[in-house]
Amino acid sequence: MNDPIIDDQLASLNLDFLVSMLFLLIITSSIISIAEGRLMTTEKTEQLAEARLISEKVAHIIEVVYSNGEGHEIRIKMPSSVKGSNYLVKVNQSGVLVMVGGRRGHSFSYRKRINSYTTNQTSVFMFPKKSYIIRNMKVNNNSHAVTISEG
Repeated sequence: MNDPIIDDQLASLNLDFLVSMLFLLIITSSIISIAEGRLMTTEKTEQLAEARLISEKVAHIIEVVYSNGEGHEIRIKMPSSVKGSNYLVKVNQSGVLVMVGGRRGHSFSYRKRINSYTTNQTSVFMFPKKSYIIRNMKVNNNSHAVTISEG
């Protein structure tokens, strides 16, 4: 009655080996999947950090131009990409917003009038690989605006 189902000890050892290898394969593939997800998250974080640096740079230039008074201007060349991805910069009176890969980086700015030199819009878009001139101009008798134009 106590006869083992498998009398062959070598076959039993092979079956244990196969089950162990299956578990090892499952654990290894899980670790690789988790590592890949973490790597992608790291790349997106680096991309957003670089986008945030662009927004901080543009916001700082706007502050410098505004605080130096009428006629002061600074030329800025936009980078060609952010970690290999296209981006878009939107500037308005509340700050600078950089959009890249479905994510956004924002730098706040003290309220000031921002407009485009050619179209007199209150929001200005800045594109990769282009140069812009940011200048402080007198609008009315005692009011100033920061204008952004391609240059």
